[in-house]
Amino acid sequence: MAAASAVFALVLLMTAVGSSALLWLAPTFGAVRHGYELLTGATVVLLAWGGWSALAAPLDSLTDAGAIAAGGRLGTLVVVMIVATVAAIAALFLRVPAIVARVLGVAATFAGIAAFHPLAVIRDVGSPARGLVAGIAELAAGSLFLGAIWVGMILGHWYLVERRLSNRYMVFIAWTNVAAVVAGLVSLLLSARNPVPCEGLGIAAFQQCAMTFAPVLRIGSMTLILGFGVLALIAIIAAFNVRLAREGGRSIQASTGMFYLAVILAPAVEFAAKVRFF
Repeated sequence: MAAASAVFALVLLMTAVGSSALLWLAPTFGAVRHGYELLTGATVVLLAWGGWSALAAPLDSLTDAGAIAAGGRLGTLVVVMIVATVAAIAALFLRVPAIVARVLGVAATFAGIAAFHPLAVIRDVGSPARGLVAGIAELAAGSLFLGAIWVGMILGHWYLVERRLSNRYMVFIAWTNVAAVVAGLVSLLLSARNPVPCEGLGIAAFQQCAMTFAPVLRIGSMTLILGFGVLALIAIIAAFNVRLAREGGRSIQASTGMFYLAVILAPAVEFAAKVRFF
């Protein structure tokens, strides 16, 4: 399934799963106004829907029976995640007890995590040496990396709504961002064992694959070099975020600006890693 849209879909789906986990399981739940959950939950739905839409065409090109079956399970799990998240948002909007929304949100998160298995199965078809466990680990690490940065940016903006909100939540997400950098490093290192795009294909398949990926991405370890370089910049940003978040006050606005930069850079790291996934 060598298609640029498949890589784009992975990035969107991982961002949705990581953001969902932090939205419903982080200490921010119940500590900030529910508008924060409504806003972030809406982005999770859009990310998951966009990821599934981008992956639909590459899945249609599958011919292996095992991969086709895995694609069906994947679609079911993503739909469950979207529906459960919409239900959680509706529960908050209708002022149903918050615990109901949280249970639905956690269920949505687990559905998203469960979707990692069929994704790894599709990747593993035709190349069992890569391993399902490694594939799931790559996706989990990428989800933490992307989700922490996305949620951090939204939370930083939420401080403009709740100006008296304690900075402890921004400190939490800043340290989570540090952990996310480590997860990004793990994602890149695991991707090193995967082949570069279009490698090992027949002439016709290679020509078709080559039309979807830039030549620089098909040069040896170039994707890893690009990924490590951008990740180093995000690591510097993460260090600044911790310092700024601990200062509180107007420094949180500066920390939010740092998250802006990280949001722009983070997808590039995961594109570099996941371009080798399938």
